[in-house]
Amino acid sequence: MRWIVISLLVVNVAIFIYAQFFLAKEKNIEQATVAIDSNSKASSASIKLLIEAKSLAADIQSIAAVPIAPTVKPVRPPLCTLVGPFPRLLSAEYFLEKLQSLGASSEIRSIVVVSEPGYWLHLLPEKSRKEALRRLSELQARGIDSYVIPDGNLANGISLGMFMDKARALVMEKAIEEQGYKPKIVGVPREQKELWVFLPEGEAAKIGDEKWLKLISAEDLLEKRQNVCTDLAS
Repeated sequence: MRWIVISLLVVNVAIFIYAQFFLAKEKNIEQATVAIDSNSKASSASIKLLIEAKSLAADIQSIAAVPIAPTVKPVRPPLCTLVGPFPRLLSAEYFLEKLQSLGASSEIRSIVVVSEPGYWLHLLPEKSRKEALRRLSELQARGIDSYVIPDGNLANGISLGMFMDKARALVMEKAIEEQGYKPKIVGVPREQKELWVFLPEGEAAKIGDEKWLKLISAEDLLEKRQNVCTDLAS
């Protein structure tokens, strides 16, 4: 019986020692694991922040490397001065001499000017010249002023007049329709050449405003204007 008690006591002591030793060891292992996990997370966060910082620095460098286009100021086209129109070449030459005597370089230019279209009243072309002449005789016998169109898209047609005012063309159209004909009206662009004295850029400034006023007022129906030099075709 004594040995049984002693044996149980030894076993209990052994169990106590085992529990104290191994439990403490497991606790240390758990604490070490937690520390490693914490260090690992902190390290991962540091690595992530470092990568993001490097990426941001690379983006800033790439933006800084992009060249900034310089601001380009719009270039004003050269402006020339025109004086005119002159009814005769002699008048333009006389005005040119005045400008040259005041120290301004200038020249005379013939400029094509597009004016208001005209309105051409006509009959459509006949099949032949002979039929066109027959129609012409018929119209003139009725007192209608007309002539045979000699060439172009309306060759062998009959011209009934060119009108500057569309309203007058419409009145004549109706009058001829009442006599049994079918006239047509077509708009015709009109161009005419005008004589102008041309001064390159900067030349007009050599003459004072008062002198310019006297020069322009001394001539009838003259005007002084500025235009882009490249738009002026001689």
